[in-house]
Amino acid sequence: MSITSKAVAGAVLIAFLAALAPDGAAQPLTIYEIQFTENEDGSSDYDAEVVDCAGGICTGKWGGFGLPRLMLQDPNYPDGWGGIQVKDWTPERDLYDNVAVGDWVAFTNVEVYEKVGTTFLYFQEDLVSGYTIVSQGNPLPPYLTVAVSDIPAPLEGPPGEWYVENHDAELYESIRLVVRDVTVTEMDLGKAADNYNLQDAEGANCWAADYMNEDVGEDGYHPSVQVGQYFCALSGVFEQYTNLSNGWDYYQLVTLTSADLFICGDLNHDGCVDHADLGILLADWGCTGGDCPGDCDGDGDTDHGDLGILLGHWGEGCP
Repeated sequence: MSITSKAVAGAVLIAFLAALAPDGAAQPLTIYEIQFTENEDGSSDYDAEVVDCAGGICTGKWGGFGLPRLMLQDPNYPDGWGGIQVKDWTPERDLYDNVAVGDWVAFTNVEVYEKVGTTFLYFQEDLVSGYTIVSQGNPLPPYLTVAVSDIPAPLEGPPGEWYVENHDAELYESIRLVVRDVTVTEMDLGKAADNYNLQDAEGANCWAADYMNEDVGEDGYHPSVQVGQYFCALSGVFEQYTNLSNGWDYYQLVTLTSADLFICGDLNHDGCVDHADLGILLADWGCTGGDCPGDCDGDGDTDHGDLGILLGHWGEGCP
């Protein structure tokens, strides 16, 4: 079943369950309804309210900082306002442990909560929060390609303070994004000095971070991240970080795996373009349809163009 058909099936089931609710009961909100805002600071209109949510597909999980979270995305809203994160505040971590990537999960009695700029759903024992796995094995919504200028880096105010010029990028919050053809130009930025700046060929800048990356190093960065490193693509989950009293208000693209940092031609994501990558490309030669392990240029197939890119970057990152 395609992403669209599974999404429609999930939405139909949610609507069916809502129709079974007692007369007068509020229907569950979509992620879009919770996230969409015209507030200048990007905060949800439902902040601090307890709601039911029709949910979406789990696109990632992270268990750090003692508050495990799920990343959800509703594929019915691919261009914006369709992503949200859910924190599991129960001692048993039942939600976090039982929901798998690819599950469509819906919620009852969860609190909408603005935490340092990002809109979360808080799954809590005190609220008797509940969840339903509506369907399993859904294809993940594809990464949404955006220009670097669509998610611009903050501007430095007083030294060490960083503020975005506006919150126009708010519609991408918690959605899986990808930027292409970017170079790391600066590191040790932001609140935790773990942000790095990505610049495109036109000189536009955005910020990224690796704190949720499963392969993050002790210094807070993925091993591939260093000043001067060029990436054909860099992807992740987009989020806001705001703490105005300390001088921070910015957006960051947070990577989750090594595959999110794509060095041109590095098909196995080991940081080195070598014979192993050439073997992957040749084994995938002639692939079409978009799911091609040997696709270096993101055009959905594996052909001479990809071979040229791989050979053009031969040896990069290798000892």
